[in-house]
Amino acid sequence: MTVSTRYTHTGFVLARATTVPGDLDLPAHLDTIEQEGRAWLAKVWGRPEFQDAVLLASPDLAARVDQILDESADPQPLKVLRSAVVSLASYLLRWQRRATPFGLFAGVTAAGVGPAAVKFGNRHRAIARADGGWLTGLIDRFERHTELLGQLTVIVENALVIRDGRVRVQRRAEAEALTAGLPQESSVRLTGPVRFVLETAGVPIRFGALIGLLVTRFPSAPVNKIDSLVRGLVEAGVLVTNLRPPMTCPDGLSYLIGELHSSTVNLPPDIAAGLRQLEEIHSGLSWHNHVDDIEHARANRAVLNAQMSGLVPEAKHSLAIDTLLDAKITIPEQVLIEVARAATVLLRTTTRPFGSSAWLDYHARFRTRYGPGTLVPVRELVADSGLGYPAGYLGASRPRPTWRVLTDRDAALGAMIQQAIMAGADEIELTDADVEALTVGEHQEAVLPQRIELGVEIDAESTEALDRGRYLLRVSATPLAHTSMVGRFAHLLTEPDQRLLRATYSAEQSEDVVEAHLSFPSRRPRNENVARVAPVHPDVVSLSEHPVAGAIGIDDLAVTCDAEQLYLVQRSTGRRVVPQIPHALETTVQTPPLARFIAEVASARSAAFRAFDLGAARALPYVPRIRYRHTVLSAARWLVNPADLAPRRRCALPEWRDRWRVPSRVVMVSSGARLPLDLDLELDRSLLFARLDRGERLELQEDGSADCQGWIGRPAEFLIPLTLLAPQPQRLPITAAPGRLERPGDSDIVHAQIIGDPARFDDILTGHVPSLAESLRQENLVESWWVRRYRDLIHPDSDQHLALFLQLTSPQHFGAVAAHLATFTAGLETDGLPAQISFAATPQHRARYGDGEAHSAARRVFATDTAAAIAQQAVTRSAGISAQALAATSMAHLAAAFAPDPRSGYLALLDCLPRAYGPLERGLREQALSLTASSLQAVPGGEAVADAWQARDESLRHYYQALIEQQHPPNAVLRTLLHEHHMRAVGIDPDLEAVTGRLARAVAQRSLAVAGA
Repeated sequence: MTVSTRYTHTGFVLARATTVPGDLDLPAHLDTIEQEGRAWLAKVWGRPEFQDAVLLASPDLAARVDQILDESADPQPLKVLRSAVVSLASYLLRWQRRATPFGLFAGVTAAGVGPAAVKFGNRHRAIARADGGWLTGLIDRFERHTELLGQLTVIVENALVIRDGRVRVQRRAEAEALTAGLPQESSVRLTGPVRFVLETAGVPIRFGALIGLLVTRFPSAPVNKIDSLVRGLVEAGVLVTNLRPPMTCPDGLSYLIGELHSSTVNLPPDIAAGLRQLEEIHSGLSWHNHVDDIEHARANRAVLNAQMSGLVPEAKHSLAIDTLLDAKITIPEQVLIEVARAATVLLRTTTRPFGSSAWLDYHARFRTRYGPGTLVPVRELVADSGLGYPAGYLGASRPRPTWRVLTDRDAALGAMIQQAIMAGADEIELTDADVEALTVGEHQEAVLPQRIELGVEIDAESTEALDRGRYLLRVSATPLAHTSMVGRFAHLLTEPDQRLLRATYSAEQSEDVVEAHLSFPSRRPRNENVARVAPVHPDVVSLSEHPVAGAIGIDDLAVTCDAEQLYLVQRSTGRRVVPQIPHALETTVQTPPLARFIAEVASARSAAFRAFDLGAARALPYVPRIRYRHTVLSAARWLVNPADLAPRRRCALPEWRDRWRVPSRVVMVSSGARLPLDLDLELDRSLLFARLDRGERLELQEDGSADCQGWIGRPAEFLIPLTLLAPQPQRLPITAAPGRLERPGDSDIVHAQIIGDPARFDDILTGHVPSLAESLRQENLVESWWVRRYRDLIHPDSDQHLALFLQLTSPQHFGAVAAHLATFTAGLETDGLPAQISFAATPQHRARYGDGEAHSAARRVFATDTAAAIAQQAVTRSAGISAQALAATSMAHLAAAFAPDPRSGYLALLDCLPRAYGPLERGLREQALSLTASSLQAVPGGEAVADAWQARDESLRHYYQALIEQQHPPNAVLRTLLHEHHMRAVGIDPDLEAVTGRLARAVAQRSLAVAGA
């Protein structure tokens, strides 16, 4: 039996392969650079195709090589010569051994599905676009042109934040920045005129028209100051001009030319001249992208580079190149079926079946702060006054968690690794039982991504071997489910292939779901080269740009949740939004945090699709290959530190390889960069040593043999989009706007938290709180009261507290009640009980409990349920009755009262509490079934329990009727009431609560049977 696959391929496959010509000349080693390095540089630099590829990839390196080879220049230092040789050798090795698209070194093409076949030509086509950094620098110059700016259209940057009297905008890095850098913002004071601009320019408006409206609104302000103000808002990024192409426009230069034509009546002469140059450049790009002759295309690029550098001299790159392979490839469907099975196994063995710890924490905090069903606008949610961003986000107040709890999965995998090493095995072949052992949590409860992509290398000797099933797959890429590695290449494909690709993104087949293309500018301008993608969905969520017509703006987005999931919702339609980033821009640093949040929140609690996670074993110096059927899920890998090969590296390396059984062909991984090496070759060893000289630890991963991809004749990878075979429909909870936040001293609710050992909370509840409440009631300070326990299940080592809620007869009594609480906790301290107290605000959870009279009725239920829980605790202590058994009976009694009739209540309980199987302690079950309101009369303290249940019944009936009048489904509230009763009467423990729930189901079923239902 094999793991049942949950995914299917879509018929679209993107092949990625090197364009290597096959006759590259590499230096044998680096020891003779001083004597032979310059000659070798001259030789390889004499190859136009290599010089052209390096010039596009690294203009600085190309200039350095030209300087070294310049006969008229002074000789360069050996250090400079060595650096150039090492860099060029690395590029050559990359060209030989890597399939990842990169300029002219590697390209893509759509592959077919059918009997294996391969045909490569040598007429690979380079497709050129204006580089993102160059385009940004050009637009920056245009926007500084006084006369031109006055004719442009502007719109408010919709991701801006207003905080503490200032308008704040996250700034992008400079046009030619090498990195995105730390988050930086520009800000302007929120004056009356600025506020007017924000209100007026929420939709596109002409710069001149905006000035006119400001002059009319503020007639006493000098026109030149108003003009300077608005220009300053453009410079600060508060206003975005229409010259900035939205990221849904693949050809940014074409867009810019079109806007210059349509936005202006009379172009300034210098801008008109520049526009003519841009049109000439664009015409040259169009000719280049359709010419078949490679030499003509190369010459055309040189001309284009010169023209474009003249316009933006500071830009190091003018052109962005993608390569369309001259190839026809088909792969057998059985391979794609195996890929889908491998993806299923990766999701089965994920360490995050319900999302990352940061999102688990965020979900828990959302539920506590806002409550299930509350629809919180995204802008409000991520503000400092809301929850902010999840831990680990750029600018988040909470750092990314560094701790990690060891799990049964870690133990199981550790045992497999140790057994393999002790047996001298090079790989761990996973069985279905192993997959089950590596599964975290209840996998059947996990929500799987609707669409994923998996990248694989296919090892086979020949196409015949591939057709006959003699192949090995090696996982090479696992992009995040809400991103895509194939989308950015859509503009290279034929129209039929583009349609096939777009169809892969439409995984959600529901009228209640909006699948949307998430469009936003990258934090680093040059990353636009990988982020410009034509819309893959009709709907677009647009951030920080001039939006396309009909785009969904941030103010139309809100977040809500239920017990299991977070949801992104379009406020205007009430539909669930599923955003898709159709490119693979790195999300943690290169992507603006707001865009990352919108992309992630919709699937934050879904199973995380990632590369196979070694868990705690990631720190081991060696981990064997891990394979399932035909697929290597995790290549064998080694960690090597500089000290491991010290002091005599050339002698130490063979010894280290023998000791750790390191093959000759490996992939060196450093800071995300990958370079295949052959450790039997002196040059490759020198490159390894050169990287170790930087003092960093390296990861070496096992690579395939030199002829492992003989069927295709070169390094190649295949990206396969997969969609869920059986979609998992998700229904939004009942939603409502956020309720009022009741702050201490400003409402009739006092929320006091007693922090300490939860084992003492029962003592406080039964022996101390009732007398406090009674004294407050006698003084007419408090009308009612209730309690909740709080335990952070995401951070189990954090403090727990007992939450005491006091409903005041008047908000003016807060001071007096606070004084009573101070005296009360002083008494607790004297008795050696937890006495640390704090006051907290109390949010109204309208979506969860209802509004108005329903909310008031819910408070009465909380109070009577608290009384019932305390009475039950007294009985369990005095009569030796199980707290779980009594709580289960109480829960069934609660459900019977919270319904039009007991039968309906019992059925509602059976519907909302999950059915579970497995052994259940017989004595516990029998005790729960024997407890009734009448049988408790014979137990000491049982009469108090029965009376408390009767009082609760009355409040439940009133609450039920209030919900019905508001058309708020009571059954949606029942699960919460049952959970809260268990929390009050027993405590917070998911495992205990699951058992109690099973007991409550048994009581309800017995009651139905007795009633003859």
